[in-house]
Amino acid sequence: MIAKHISRKRKNDDYGRLAQYIADAPEKGEKCLVSWSAGCWSGDDDYGTGIVEAKNTQGMNTRSAKEKTYHLIVSFRPEDEAKLTSEAFKAIEERFAQALGFAEHQRHCGVHKNTNNLHLHIAYNMIHPDRHSRHEPFRDYKTLSDTCRRLEQEYGLVVDNGMEKARADRLSEKAAAIEAQTGQESFESYAKRHKAYILKAVELSQNWQVFHEAVRGIGMEAKPHGNGLVFKDLHGDHAAKASAVDRALSIKKLESRLGEYKPYRSIRPIQELSRYQAVPLHRSPERGELFTRYSLRSTQRHRRHICPSGTKRSQAI
Repeated sequence: MIAKHISRKRKNDDYGRLAQYIADAPEKGEKCLVSWSAGCWSGDDDYGTGIVEAKNTQGMNTRSAKEKTYHLIVSFRPEDEAKLTSEAFKAIEERFAQALGFAEHQRHCGVHKNTNNLHLHIAYNMIHPDRHSRHEPFRDYKTLSDTCRRLEQEYGLVVDNGMEKARADRLSEKAAAIEAQTGQESFESYAKRHKAYILKAVELSQNWQVFHEAVRGIGMEAKPHGNGLVFKDLHGDHAAKASAVDRALSIKKLESRLGEYKPYRSIRPIQELSRYQAVPLHRSPERGELFTRYSLRSTQRHRRHICPSGTKRSQAI
């Protein structure tokens, strides 16, 4: 079990939109198994009225300039699905509400499933319904980690890595949100998984051209962005800050070793050892078969897309 707080800036804070997303599960291939509200005067079964109530409560607080919605995503292992019922999900949500200090607050919850990735979305109204004061959990990363470890034991769930590893390999908020909602590895995680390879490439490179060729071998390119450096996916639109992969990969430190940044020059063919493919994060007995089918369908769609007009198109499986 992994719990992550997905924060957003005040200008993008919209409790109603998030609550509706939780109930509708509009993402392709994703479905909502069950949704409910809690802590609302209108009753826990009146989901829509509860949204209006929570938004009105937020409107009563005119002092705070910060966000007023706390979005929590709790991801579960595929092996745990058979152990979790609707009642269990509601009980788990209540435990997180108590731990975070939201037990008296309005919230809207839903269980989503994408392929075999099961996750619980919770929108907490950070404004208290009576006092109209804003509550923000203190050191929530520790609270979330501790709560996960206790619930894993109580419900007999697979134990995930705790706070220590999470802090060492912490993802950006955007990458964490992608992984929590899709159950697939983010490009940032892919880059971090190849951190040792990249650092070794820096050590063995005498100039930027040699380094460029090395990172292209894992399907990435290093390019300046703003005042820093990013790794970009050679086969897609994904990107990750180089310094987020490792601090030794900041453009300042790389230039101190390799000289002033120079763009890549196509001199010879580069053999690609691997590339980013958004593989599933959670392993299960059917993981290999599912991803093979996913990759095959993606390849077929791509071939149909580039097939010249007038030729017979292959049928999808």
